[in-house]
Amino acid sequence: MNALLQDKWIRALGWITVVLVIGVVIYETLPVKKFFTESFVDANGVCASDDTMALSDIQSPFWSKMISRRGDVGPELEVSGLKRDNKYFSGYANIQRFGQKTDFCRMVIKDNDKFFACALGGTDNTSSISFRTQSVNEGLILSRDDYVSDTNGDGRDDYCRILRNSVGGFDAQCNLSTDTGFDTELVLDPNPPDNIVLLLQFYQGIMLWLRFYDDMLDYAGNLVVNVAGKAGVIENPPRPITTKGLHLNGLSQYLRIGDNTRLQFGNKVLLRSMRSFCFWVKFDEFTNNAHVFDFGNGSGNDNVFVGILGTGNSGVDTRVLPSICDSTLPASPSGQQPEFEVSPQTLMKTTCANVDDFECKAMSVPAVPPPNSHGTMNIQEEEGGISETCNMIYEIWEKGQRKMHIVIPKMFKKGTWTHVTVTAANNNAFRPDIHIYNNGVLVYTELNGWLPTVSKTSKNFIGRSNWADASSQFSNRDELFKGSLFDLRLYNVMMGKKLIHDTVNWGQKKLGLPCKNF
Repeated sequence: MNALLQDKWIRALGWITVVLVIGVVIYETLPVKKFFTESFVDANGVCASDDTMALSDIQSPFWSKMISRRGDVGPELEVSGLKRDNKYFSGYANIQRFGQKTDFCRMVIKDNDKFFACALGGTDNTSSISFRTQSVNEGLILSRDDYVSDTNGDGRDDYCRILRNSVGGFDAQCNLSTDTGFDTELVLDPNPPDNIVLLLQFYQGIMLWLRFYDDMLDYAGNLVVNVAGKAGVIENPPRPITTKGLHLNGLSQYLRIGDNTRLQFGNKVLLRSMRSFCFWVKFDEFTNNAHVFDFGNGSGNDNVFVGILGTGNSGVDTRVLPSICDSTLPASPSGQQPEFEVSPQTLMKTTCANVDDFECKAMSVPAVPPPNSHGTMNIQEEEGGISETCNMIYEIWEKGQRKMHIVIPKMFKKGTWTHVTVTAANNNAFRPDIHIYNNGVLVYTELNGWLPTVSKTSKNFIGRSNWADASSQFSNRDELFKGSLFDLRLYNVMMGKKLIHDTVNWGQKKLGLPCKNF
């Protein structure tokens, strides 16, 4: 009797063991996504990375411990004879359906070609690139906005990225994992991660997108970029990955861009379709009338530009006009009164005067602003002789006529990153209200403003003014921009508040700046 009971207990324990083992196997191999997101703000209030990580990178399930990561390749180690392009995704993924990210995937450079390959966990002393995509020469389409994700729910991560679709927009598209490698056919990712969803929103309506993060590429895929003076960015920024943007020295460096090899706009980039733009800028010095960008056909001809007024703001000179006791002029208000001499060129740049009111052959920005209404003059030096702030100027020209002139006081502070957004505020096709934002905050509204009307421009500069070669007896010529630029975008759609705020926060993370709460 005891032997019979003992036998039954042994059989029961055997079945329980089998069930537990099967349960563990099922748990470890089911395609269950377990994600967490790192905090957007660190202890110092600085914007942190918004990358998503797999929970299995922190907690190692029991079953997956039986499959170890390779020891000859990893985040800081590459197989001899291979090079890695760390501008693309580089990290662990779950390719083998073990419910654990044991497979190290990265973009490999070999024989002047590139492809995405995974070194599978538990396969030491074998090829680290046998599980791979096709190469660029074989038809692989690259994108800097790439990631791995289980797109179709089969328990294996696929290689995905943001790519242009057949109608000119952008989608998250993936090469699915198979038993032997990544499939060559692209499929849509129906549920991309949050950081990719955010980037897809940034791509909507994009005309040009120069991030200046660690390359000089146009992420909209429309531009040809010509670099003067060996300007460039740091291509391999240190970790944690932040950027200093594109630095221009104010002496010889600027960019000339276009949507064709002749560096013209009018084919893919049409300024008359532009309804908003934004950028980050930091001035090292307020060089005279520097332009952040200037798209046009020369000085005072079809220009769309953003720049600064003069060489910075100044303190107020409290010196008054000559006393009537020391003058032969009649007492105010009758008769001739003393006035500062102001040229037509000065009035055109500092007031809303229309160009038709003057015979003006060469537009130029005054080195010294005109007097204010109280008879005092703004001088160019603040205390200590250095200008710490500067006014922003935004203008639109149609042929030789200036259509819109906006000045935003003290928009820029020297040595400080500032985000600027200019957007149409309604759907009026010709005269919409214009909103201007400083670091995500609305600071100016131009009622019934103007949009560009020109399509073709041949002198499209970043960091250089179309007036750089024009000078007159009234002012010095415009100088090159000296400072840094980051994340310059042009859109054919309006930018709403949420998009603006998301753009500012995204840029703060990339620049390592304190987070701004809206």
